[in-house]
Amino acid sequence: MAKRICYIHIGPHKTGSSAIQWFLKENRAELLKQSYFVPQSGANQGGHHAIVRLLCGKDVPDHQQLVAAKFARSLEETSCKAVVISSEVLEGLLTRRACAEEFFNRIGKLNLDPKLVLFPRNQPQSINSRYAEVVKGCRCSEPFEAFAQAFTQRLSLRYSHLIDVADTFNAELIACPFTGETIARSIIPEFLRAIGIDPSKFPDANVHRNQTAGPFTIAVGRRVSELIAGPGKRPTWLQAVRCKRKLAAYLEEKRWSDNGYCGLTTALAAHIERQWQPDNDVFAQRVWGTSWTEVFASDIGREFRPNDFDLSKPDESTERRLCQAVHEMTETVKEIVLDPALTIQASWNDLMQRAG
Repeated sequence: MAKRICYIHIGPHKTGSSAIQWFLKENRAELLKQSYFVPQSGANQGGHHAIVRLLCGKDVPDHQQLVAAKFARSLEETSCKAVVISSEVLEGLLTRRACAEEFFNRIGKLNLDPKLVLFPRNQPQSINSRYAEVVKGCRCSEPFEAFAQAFTQRLSLRYSHLIDVADTFNAELIACPFTGETIARSIIPEFLRAIGIDPSKFPDANVHRNQTAGPFTIAVGRRVSELIAGPGKRPTWLQAVRCKRKLAAYLEEKRWSDNGYCGLTTALAAHIERQWQPDNDVFAQRVWGTSWTEVFASDIGREFRPNDFDLSKPDESTERRLCQAVHEMTETVKEIVLDPALTIQASWNDLMQRAG
């Protein structure tokens, strides 16, 4: 049997992955009619995280141990010309040679021809969104600038290494820039075009999901994080997931949820862009035949007005609400920290190991 194309969406984080995964989950039947097979993920939001972790030789919780085997069986039962999986955890896993070798070896054994779908994003905006995500997940209590300075050293922000991964394992790299314009339009049409599908065939292709949290949410999350992610502390994955859900539910109930956080200053953004310019241009010239600045013209050199409460003090009313939120969330977080069911000693429950 001829190899089937396998479109593997690898993120990175904070580039519309949740929207893509929701769309794939909700449109499995229609995609199947067009000969695109989307495996069941076993996850509520549709991400194929357990499948790719197992394909990389990583551990997963007991209830997810069989998802890779089910994926293999389902491939045998379908005659579709293409397969689509999506998990931004590959952004980190594929930076590890052992994980990459295991992953592509197993993809080959499944008789699949891998095509990696990537949405590179300008680093200042990427770091800003990632900070908001980890703080609202109660995984970080440090100020934005400290986080940004440390995160610029992360390999996951260096896109050129994925060229090496694609070359080494004979996988096509399909890179589509994730810009401010992409956010405004929705990522779904871009993704569908990347895998060879006409977006006009899907009336719900303009979905937006998982908007960046706002300054109030970040201020609460940062203070609450000190209880489980302060100096010398690191929450487990289960603790972080539980805290994130509880905080989101609490703020929603109080109608205090907000969005649009910005920790960037114009000077900090320019500094980050200068740091990444050489590597970005290597990547852009290789995959698009032009400079990074040309591709991300609307995102580079922007002026930013931070609304982080550390830089832009809230008024008295907001400060009172903030204190109330932190006080009322403290007991909830203490219960989470003391719950032994959330502290299981396993690699899948370790946030650092989950990142690759």
